[in-house]
Amino acid sequence: MAIPARLIGFVIGRVAVPIEPSALLEPKTSKAAPNYPDIMPRQQLIESQTITLSRRKALQVVKTYTPGYVIVEIGVDVENILSEPLFELHTELINTCRRVLGRLDGDPQFQEEYRVYCISNYTGDPEVFLTLHGERFVGLLKDERLPLDEEEVHATLQSNIKYGKDDLTIVDWDGAVLFDPHADFGANIELIQIANFQLLRARSFDRALDVRMVHVAQLLRTTPKRALFRAREIRAVLREILQIRTDTIIESQAAEHRIKLFGDWYAARLYALLARKFHIEAWQASIQQKLDTLEDVSTMAAENFSVSFHTRLDFILIGGWFVLLAGWFVYLLLDLYILSQR
Repeated sequence: MAIPARLIGFVIGRVAVPIEPSALLEPKTSKAAPNYPDIMPRQQLIESQTITLSRRKALQVVKTYTPGYVIVEIGVDVENILSEPLFELHTELINTCRRVLGRLDGDPQFQEEYRVYCISNYTGDPEVFLTLHGERFVGLLKDERLPLDEEEVHATLQSNIKYGKDDLTIVDWDGAVLFDPHADFGANIELIQIANFQLLRARSFDRALDVRMVHVAQLLRTTPKRALFRAREIRAVLREILQIRTDTIIESQAAEHRIKLFGDWYAARLYALLARKFHIEAWQASIQQKLDTLEDVSTMAAENFSVSFHTRLDFILIGGWFVLLAGWFVYLLLDLYILSQR
């Protein structure tokens, strides 16, 4: 028995130079949902072209949510996911996406990759496929060649969600398998990309805080003579922390707002499943903790430099008064000397 599928792989990355899109992509779904315009981030097209991948025709699409982040997506048809050697295709697909990001000045340290197998044109409950070939599907999800333990296979397949009678979505850390007899995959792939985008943003914020923590530690080792100039840097760091805190609050509250608006609808449940699988809440908690720690340390450093600066000013004022009094004393002695000469 052959199971044809469409393999869609993508890499989301941060780019150094913002790229302006050429068109706005329309949402793709036939599933019923409340009409809440502009709730989910809208994808915008940069370019689209047909390429050759492992002697197969593939569609390469470059798009974005915001000018600073780019999604490179490649889709290719697979004749039989049960027998074809697909691990090399995984590698070539993702490497091609990364090369495109490299040409767009993408940051190699801040990228998220993912693979999705889209299976359609079948009849019956797709759980039958999992009963017969569950280990193969899990191996593809994890890009793992080794035979997997039954418990691992079972635990991975449990991370799924259904909407229609004959559809099924299974998500894991590195990949997903989508079953839909009518090939209605667009909305699910968009949600998967949104979750990866949120994960990448969280990693970016977390790394920015680590860099600033090291910078503040270096400032705290500043010699007293340079405290005046370093105090300005501390204030700049505090402004950056405030900006990061504002951005993270906006991002997290926006995601929560979307989930609340959609309630128990399919889109919200799928996004919540992806967020749990990607540990996005744990990333947000880590960022919040680092923000609090960094803000406290930076505030103490600023106060320390401020105290040192004011102490130095006090000594300068005292020294000035001493010089002034000494000058008056010398002037008085000179005046007395002139009077005695008369």
